[in-house]
Amino acid sequence: MTGGSIGLIGSGNIGAAFVKGWIRSDPAMAGRITVTDARPAAAEKLAAETGASVAGSNQELAERSDLVLLAVKPGDVEAALKDAVPLFGRGKVLVSVAAGRTIAFLEALFPFDVPVFRLMPNMAVEVGAGTIAFAAGHSADPALSERVLGLLAPLGQVIHLPERFFAAATAISGSGPGFLALIMESFVDAGVLAGLPAAAARELSGSMLAGTAKLIAEAGLGPAQLRRRVTSPAGTTAAGLAQLERKGVRAAIIDAVQAAAGRARELG
Repeated sequence: MTGGSIGLIGSGNIGAAFVKGWIRSDPAMAGRITVTDARPAAAEKLAAETGASVAGSNQELAERSDLVLLAVKPGDVEAALKDAVPLFGRGKVLVSVAAGRTIAFLEALFPFDVPVFRLMPNMAVEVGAGTIAFAAGHSADPALSERVLGLLAPLGQVIHLPERFFAAATAISGSGPGFLALIMESFVDAGVLAGLPAAAARELSGSMLAGTAKLIAEAGLGPAQLRRRVTSPAGTTAAGLAQLERKGVRAAIIDAVQAAAGRARELG
């Protein structure tokens, strides 16, 4: 599988992030990837940017691919696979990132057993720093699962999760980059208000967020431990944290994750 051909159905943001991440890790991957999209211009654009090839239809794409990555909106899943279904009887693998569409739903689209994997990734797969929730269907044996995991390894951290947790994973790892981008945007605005040039505020904010995440991950610290380490009595951090708590920032983030998880369940 790690050396097989890959077909991408859906050349939007997340599908394109997978393709760019693979090719970033190994430029030769471009020769193994075929793409399509309901909007042909989107597939052509992605192919032009990456060197991947374009198929004229999803049926043609499935014919040419050992693994098909399905990266379409939940409501488009059935239409996207309709003409390609018969081709999966030849040992092809389906990997889906469609929010809310369960493995059972996907398996039921086929009149025969098809190895199905479900992922919940985020956009950072484009730079090899993604977070990918991973679950395998009943027709996926351990050896095949390992081969798919090998294909995903260059894209970031893969976390095995029972499918019942995917809605929560969607809210944190899938939607989380959007939430953090808003927080970073707020830091930039605050920096400008405090007198920093906009470019310096962006650089400081981005470096701070990346460094904080790395410190927590590599130093074995919990978020609360790090917060206590940087909070001196009567210091600047203590003053800022008190204001954040008064404004209900913690509760707002919890509510945002709950809302995103609820929407993920609705999509299913």
